[in-house]
Amino acid sequence: MLRLIWVLVLTVILTFIFSVAAVLTGIFNPYSRLTNGIIRTWAKSILYISGVKVEIKGLENIDPTRSYIYMPNHQSAFDILACVVAIPGTVRFIAKKELFRIPIFAQGMLAAGMIPIDRGNSAEAHATLNRALDKIKNGVSVIIFPEGTRSRDGEIHPFKKGGFYIALLGGIPIVPMVIRGSFQILKKKSLKVGHGRIQVRFLPPVETAGRALTERNKLVKEVFRQISDTFYQKGEANDV
Repeated sequence: MLRLIWVLVLTVILTFIFSVAAVLTGIFNPYSRLTNGIIRTWAKSILYISGVKVEIKGLENIDPTRSYIYMPNHQSAFDILACVVAIPGTVRFIAKKELFRIPIFAQGMLAAGMIPIDRGNSAEAHATLNRALDKIKNGVSVIIFPEGTRSRDGEIHPFKKGGFYIALLGGIPIVPMVIRGSFQILKKKSLKVGHGRIQVRFLPPVETAGRALTERNKLVKEVFRQISDTFYQKGEANDV
């Protein structure tokens, strides 16, 4: 219990400090190297106080000069921190609008270029995805959790189609990502924070240029299969 209180208190303090810093730097340029550094330092700090290490694999599949849509499976709130640490270059999240109701943190996210989405309003969600596409075309990579929410049981669940729509519309390559170990650290609806190692694996990009919007269902199945097959395979690659 004391460890939980310690982690929660420090997380709140660090989030407040780095949110204020993001507001101050984001006023000038939300995608600057300084703003990127603030976001990464925030993530690394919380991982450190929580006793969580991130192991990164498959980074050779990423071309740092290209913009991508990163699509990881989603098991824990710690996935966000792990992605921030693992992904190179300028990257931002599409995040549920509820997170943008948290004072100071919301202002920090908006100033840093994070993108709120209303999952209950299809028209607004569609407009949000189009705004995300504009950012990608300007050199900013975007992270979309295709399951739409964290897994309650540690399994991979069916994917939403919105992220695949903008990938096809803009011809943006998708990088499937496999995250393992985060479910054991912090489960959905749980206050018990564990410690250990999160493995983040980048799979080879799936190119979408030249593919029609009518291929969306096929693309969803293709990316789901790659993530699922890698997540469930046995052996050293998934030994977390």
